[in-house]
Amino acid sequence: MLELKFRTRRIMGWLVVASLLTLPSFATAEDESSSVAPDFTAKGIDGTEYRLADLLEKGPVFLDFWTTWCKPCQIALPKLAELHGKYADQGFTLLTVASDDQRTVSKVKPLIKSRKWTFPVVSDPKRTIGNKYSVRNYPTSYLISQDGKIHSVHVGYRPGDEKTIEKEIVALLPQKTDTEAAPVEGGSN
Repeated sequence: MLELKFRTRRIMGWLVVASLLTLPSFATAEDESSSVAPDFTAKGIDGTEYRLADLLEKGPVFLDFWTTWCKPCQIALPKLAELHGKYADQGFTLLTVASDDQRTVSKVKPLIKSRKWTFPVVSDPKRTIGNKYSVRNYPTSYLISQDGKIHSVHVGYRPGDEKTIEKEIVALLPQKTDTEAAPVEGGSN
């Protein structure tokens, strides 16, 4: 009996170590050697072809991996949609990756349509994109700066996380030059 307890503890220890080794090893903004985000091209549920490199030409991209059956995902997506609406005209792109498998992928398009979300959604039932990013939990999100580096990684969602995400997005938005800035009200007559 004692030997069985020892084996069980040993196995549990190895499982903990193995699970830690499978976590994404992407750097955050504090690390100057941030990882470069893997580029990909995928067809959106709207029929449009999306390429990460093309989206990054406009500004930062928040790449969000989610599923229809993930409750935290369903809470986070409306908050992310608000950020998309607020910053899309400033170069920000919210690109979501529906990671539903063949059993639930048919629920993605009706969900998007019923919520009237306008951000781009690509479907990844074989998890080709998710595997490039070592996604193991949902939601998992990557904020990618315009230079293609992963600025931050967010795993899971708790109410209020969108405030941190918004600050990170604002810090990465392309800065307008003086010629692009809006005219000051009350100028010369």
